[in-house]
Amino acid sequence: MRIRHALMAAALVASPIALTAPAAQAAGNDPAHTVRMDGFDSVEPGGGWSEGSVTVKNDTDRLSADEHVLVYFGSQMIGLDEIVAEYADGASGAWQPVKLVAQDLGAKTGGHEGTAADLTGGAVEVQPHSERTFKLRFKLVQSGQEGPATDFGVEAFIGLGLGPDGQAKDVVARTGRVAKVNGLTTTIEGLPKSIPADGRPHPFKVSIKTANKFDWHLTTASFFLWAGQGVGSMDGPARCDAEVDVQDPKDGSWHRVDLGAVGMGDGTVDVAKWATGPVDDKVLNARITLGRNFKLDPSDPRLGFGYFPGAGPMLFWTTQPLATTPVDGAPDCVNPNAPVPTTAPSATPSATPSATPSKTPTAVPSTAATATASPTATPSVVKAAAKPSPTKTAAAAQGELADTGSDPAVPAGIAAALLAVGAAAVALARRARRS
Repeated sequence: MRIRHALMAAALVASPIALTAPAAQAAGNDPAHTVRMDGFDSVEPGGGWSEGSVTVKNDTDRLSADEHVLVYFGSQMIGLDEIVAEYADGASGAWQPVKLVAQDLGAKTGGHEGTAADLTGGAVEVQPHSERTFKLRFKLVQSGQEGPATDFGVEAFIGLGLGPDGQAKDVVARTGRVAKVNGLTTTIEGLPKSIPADGRPHPFKVSIKTANKFDWHLTTASFFLWAGQGVGSMDGPARCDAEVDVQDPKDGSWHRVDLGAVGMGDGTVDVAKWATGPVDDKVLNARITLGRNFKLDPSDPRLGFGYFPGAGPMLFWTTQPLATTPVDGAPDCVNPNAPVPTTAPSATPSATPSATPSKTPTAVPSTAATATASPTATPSVVKAAAKPSPTKTAAAAQGELADTGSDPAVPAGIAAALLAVGAAAVALARRARRS
């Protein structure tokens, strides 16, 4: 995903429900015709039905016989192969399949963008000053697409039908609910409560579990290291001060990943390639290295992993509080493959590096910068840190890790904009890339 794609997505959406219909669709507002939705509290991919109801009301003195009940499921990027739905007319009616159609909102040519349905397949009659209720249920089934990234929106409209693009025509009323998505649990395991800023790698794991043996087809994710208010930056820490690497299980090589909200959509953690285990119990091996220059503010510093949440509900995201202690004699700049001081961090370390090489696996030479930078990690400082230095030359000679991070020098204003639009925009743009 590129930043411009995320901004395009942000212009289309304001909440998970808003993903399913542009504002122009719901411009109509006829108080004589209303629609209400109940239920749909949660849904679990690969699990049972999420059940609810749709009730339409006619407050006029005449028979309402022209309007259709139109339903939208999920975000724009939910595919027809990911959902099954059924409806029943009244409390005693038999369940019947809902005919779902693809929705085209023009966000990505050729990609599936949503599902819609004319609930009964025709106009619904409602007597004067009365209402009519339809039971509705849906479930999310296994497919080749990625599972939902946010909580799941369900909307109902009263209108004259669906156009060829799957959008409602002449809408006079709308309503919606958000079903909490269950079944995906992400945790950071083995990360020390306090990490010494000693320039040495400290290993931990990320565990990703799913219910029902459901394959979420997770592709990429991101880390975000927030150092606290007044110190932390949306760019993440300076590349000289902190580093997180993820291990490729095939060859043992380590790959440096981005740590800021800027560039989060690039997803430099390759979950599909680097996570091991069955589809419902994946594990990532990772390590974090902090240089002596790394600073924390006590205002809730954290290490997060998943899809950066922005302002909206986010399913695949976890955080852990972070604390650190500077270690005298440790290098200001991070080089997890460099020799480490011979003295243990708990004692007074020697300023002279040991000649003993690190036992950490190495890979191809790194392009990661090791020049000293400010812990505030402003964009200008981060860019300066990318310049070669004698320290980097020495590190490269030892065979450092592969650097898969993207350019961190992205204006902070873009990061703030991405944060404000919420999680739904990120999910939309990520899925658009795959289509």
